[in-house]
Amino acid sequence: MKLCLFGISSRRMTLAVVPILLALASVAKADCAGDVPQHLNWCSRDHGFNEGASCGLNALSGAGVSGLPAAAAQPVLGNIWDRTNMMGATKAAWKAGYQEQATDAAICCQVHNADAHSCLSSRRDLVR
Repeated sequence: MKLCLFGISSRRMTLAVVPILLALASVAKADCAGDVPQHLNWCSRDHGFNEGASCGLNALSGAGVSGLPAAAAQPVLGNIWDRTNMMGATKAAWKAGYQEQATDAAICCQVHNADAHSCLSSRRDLVR
């Protein structure tokens, strides 16, 4: 069965739509730059369960930051190391010269929110 819309085959329609979707994705990526501070500020204030706690701890494990929770706490880490504390450790790592690890950990704070996580991941240059 050949699908046609206004006399355009489905293959031609796909070839016409793909560049438009890529352009929209590019605009969405650029537009998210303004959302980065909002996402990070939320992480700095949130005291709820931290789905990204293990991710953040792994990112900061070699950064020489004191006060990190023990790796043995992994099963309950999201309950005992909230985003506010993780972001504090992230800021300490940044100041100590571990910018890559700090950036990775900060991005982990939004692992529960696919759109925010994608935004932070795509705009690493703005995660500070």
